[in-house]
Amino acid sequence: MLKGCKFKLLPTTVAVSSALFTQIAVADSEGEHEKMVVMGNPLQATEVFIDSEQLERQQANDINDIFRTDPEVSIGGGSGVSQKIYVRGIEDTKLNVSIDGATQSANLFHHQGRLSIEPELLKQVEVAAGAGRATDGPGALGGAIRFKTKDAEDMLQDGERFGGLVKAGYYDNTEGYKTSVSGYGYLTDSVSVLATLLYSNLGNYTDGAGKEQQYSEAQNKVGFLKVTGDLTNEQKVTLSYDRREDEAYRKFKPQFDDDMRGTAPLDQNIVRETITANYSYNPLNSNWLDLNFTVYNTDTSFEQLSRATPADTDNSIKYETIGGDIRNTSAFGQNSITYGVDYRHDSVNAMFAGVWKGKPYSDKYKPKGSVTGAYIQGDFQVFEPLLLSVGGRYDEYKYTDSGGFKLKHSGFSPNASLRYAILPSFSIYAGYAEALRGAQVPTGVFKLNNKPTDPDLKAERAKNTELGASWISGGFNLSATAYIAKIDDVVGLKNSNIGDLEDRGFTARAGYHWQGLSTSLSYNHSSPEIDGERLRDGDHYGIGTSTGDTWVADINYQVLDNLLIGYTGRYVQKLDGATVPDGGELYTYEEKPGFAVHDIYSQWKPLSGEELTLSLAVKNLFDKSYRDHASYGVIEGSDGWVMKGTREPGRDIRFNVAYAF
Repeated sequence: MLKGCKFKLLPTTVAVSSALFTQIAVADSEGEHEKMVVMGNPLQATEVFIDSEQLERQQANDINDIFRTDPEVSIGGGSGVSQKIYVRGIEDTKLNVSIDGATQSANLFHHQGRLSIEPELLKQVEVAAGAGRATDGPGALGGAIRFKTKDAEDMLQDGERFGGLVKAGYYDNTEGYKTSVSGYGYLTDSVSVLATLLYSNLGNYTDGAGKEQQYSEAQNKVGFLKVTGDLTNEQKVTLSYDRREDEAYRKFKPQFDDDMRGTAPLDQNIVRETITANYSYNPLNSNWLDLNFTVYNTDTSFEQLSRATPADTDNSIKYETIGGDIRNTSAFGQNSITYGVDYRHDSVNAMFAGVWKGKPYSDKYKPKGSVTGAYIQGDFQVFEPLLLSVGGRYDEYKYTDSGGFKLKHSGFSPNASLRYAILPSFSIYAGYAEALRGAQVPTGVFKLNNKPTDPDLKAERAKNTELGASWISGGFNLSATAYIAKIDDVVGLKNSNIGDLEDRGFTARAGYHWQGLSTSLSYNHSSPEIDGERLRDGDHYGIGTSTGDTWVADINYQVLDNLLIGYTGRYVQKLDGATVPDGGELYTYEEKPGFAVHDIYSQWKPLSGEELTLSLAVKNLFDKSYRDHASYGVIEGSDGWVMKGTREPGRDIRFNVAYAF
């Protein structure tokens, strides 16, 4: 900051940081620089933290790339437009996902219009798995994912007032490219601005078997503007505008392979616009007041601009989310309490038209829902080794379907955890949390037609229990977490309760960091089931899926001051198949084979300064042919019907040039 600026660390924050942060020594030219990587928070035993440096050196281009190094997160779908996030097997529709505090609720049409974010804009990503803190927001049944974008201060070098960045990248697999230009700087001593324009054009990708996945191309246009103003040394305002447009001629159901029904191509367009405003007030002479206020509006639209045949459906969906959150943190001694209120309103305007069983139809749907919540979360240093975190939130949900039928749910969600430092380097953890999600706009908007709301619909309630331990010594760090997550009265696509979910699992992480070398190995086992049956691709859409045990290894080495090389390997064990009855038919879910995918990357800064960066990455180095377990597998019905998901992209050589001035 050019003007005087204050950063106030709460005493409890310092205590938590000392227990939960891993110090990673990253050698610079003088060998003195240290980097901090978050390993957890007061409630969840582990919390994944991904920073912009990691995304840049691995040339992240979609959601799959963002979460490639976390075994608790699986991404299914193949092409970027059809990707879905699963955390410990639970789908992102059961999580709270936000960008700079703006909740992303839209789930529009057959995987499309779901989560969309440009990795190049991101400063950091946080994943809190499992129901957790009251501050995670309403309805966080499976946890929370928080994306945070960059601002001008993140882009400027020391002493600079203005700057710019030009990037160009080439993607071998799709014969595609991405270009972007950013400008940033201080308009006054207290007002800074960052503006980015980005365009990418990717062709069809080729899977590891050498098959070109038809109609998987994409054209993305991104515009981003963020203005930050320091009103005083104690007050700060941030305004941001993020627009992403995706237009392509793609399959009606892009998550499926070419040779199955329902994949006729259509000219489709998806647009997401998010406007966010944040105000913070943190007076110098008060530990009782640290106020943050956020308001936001997200509009997401999906349109089919042309039809392959007159019999194809013609759909358009507009999904708007508006909301806000106001919270304050008060500190006293070694303790702190955060309390506040939040609100979100979702509304949909959907039109479905086409021909079904020889008869034309045209329907319009306008459901809407809201949730209002109040919450409190306290972190207390009971005595030096023991940290207690306890909190809760009360939420009220209101929902009105297109026919005017109304539902209302409300309830309290408590949480509590203890972390005890047996030694300065070794601590143990135990926590319990609940989360309530009442009636809201259905997960699959495209399933609204002819699906009335169940008048006896019950609210979903998650109950998450975790036990964990962590050890940090010098350059070594180890952590392990065991968890049991339950969601009672799970709501399915048809806005009705379909059963109770239970997910038992275990996560372990190990790392070693010494001078320019950084290594990590992590593992996750999750086994989500509904009423004792494993979650499956076909009939548990919008809830979750099952994946094999997952290992992730990551190694990077700073060879020279200006040259870094790295490797990431993801190993997934096979998942057995099953034959299950459904509606009088038998469906066979084929075995999901295990697979190993290897990536390498390097980053070179040939000039004496930081101006020029050359990056080379090879995804799927050995051109492995596989389906991610989070994608649809191969499902065969006893009537001869077959459903088959797409395979993942094969080898992709990526080259990127970035020049800052």
